[in-house]
Amino acid sequence: MFKVLMVEDQKEVRDFVKEYFQKREIQIIEAMNGYDAISFIDETIDLVLLDIMMPGIDGYEVCLQMRKKSQVPIIFISALSEDDNQLKAYELGGDDYITKPFKPSLLYAKCIAMIKRTNHIVENKMTFGKLILDINKRLLISQRKEKRLTDKEFQLLKYLLDHQGQVIPRGQLLDNLWGYDYYGDGRAVDTYIRRLRKKFGEYAFYIQTVVKTGYMLEVKDHEDIEGINF
Repeated sequence: MFKVLMVEDQKEVRDFVKEYFQKREIQIIEAMNGYDAISFIDETIDLVLLDIMMPGIDGYEVCLQMRKKSQVPIIFISALSEDDNQLKAYELGGDDYITKPFKPSLLYAKCIAMIKRTNHIVENKMTFGKLILDINKRLLISQRKEKRLTDKEFQLLKYLLDHQGQVIPRGQLLDNLWGYDYYGDGRAVDTYIRRLRKKFGEYAFYIQTVVKTGYMLEVKDHEDIEGINF
């Protein structure tokens, strides 16, 4: 979840943006004036949305003060559409400029693109059936719900996905995930398979048991699978 500081004195504008963003991967932190905005800046803020015309100190001065202590990306949002206003915003250290009125979808896209470019975040997700494995965050995502995976759960799921459709013996899983010097038995694998299936929820059948051998991850419709042991 990214954190964006929105500096805007008009509540209706803040609410408009917040309502759209809160359903996605951005949390909006609200500041009603420039003084509050400067005090809110710390290393947890990923981006700033900054209005220009505000009571007290304007957005230009806020940007100038922020740049003295932070290189956080700043997108100006303003009803001022003249070239001179935009040039001044860039000269003071702004990274982008969007004029009011604007579409929230466009603003959101700009925010995500800038945050990822700044933080060098690369999308790294594996989709299988109705589920997604977020490799960067080690999350299992189902119907927009995120379930955090332990290190061993993540390793096991990633290995199954890398060998999707193949029968993998328990011994192979033990050797590759627990190490050749592991002296336990295959029940360790069985335990983590059960944990993964629990997190898969209604899609637990994606992981099939191959009797007396091991496991196979294969994405099929539930009705296509008959006689499979879970």
